[in-house]
Amino acid sequence: MGYLPVREKGRPGLKKSRNTRQRAVILEILRRNESAHPTADTIYREARKVLPNISLGTVYRNLNFLREQGHVQEIHSNAEASSRFECNCPPHAHFHCTRCQSVRDIPLPDCLQNVQWDNTHSISSVNSMELHILGACSGCEPARN
Repeated sequence: MGYLPVREKGRPGLKKSRNTRQRAVILEILRRNESAHPTADTIYREARKVLPNISLGTVYRNLNFLREQGHVQEIHSNAEASSRFECNCPPHAHFHCTRCQSVRDIPLPDCLQNVQWDNTHSISSVNSMELHILGACSGCEPARN
């Protein structure tokens, strides 16, 4: 099963946390469905194929733990009520199709990956940045000639 590196609240550095069977299954589902950005409900349905007794609450608790530890990223969208999840990967934007609800990764240009903040906006530090693009995908709205 192994261990995952974790951060304790209020303490610098990493310690080890047991990688439970549920956590391992959830991470594997996320890795297999990386481009689909599954919701917690989708992860739950997939996990039940391997762990029939897993509860939706267990899936949410493990996703929250993995998110807090930096192993998983939660994607919020005003276009959808449910959050989606992905394993942490290089910085990128998300395109949300407002018609079919698909979510796609869009690589960020170098200029957005290395933004330098000045004091003009009273920002002292930036921990993360999210860019969400809303529109219709090519499957929902064919290219116009």
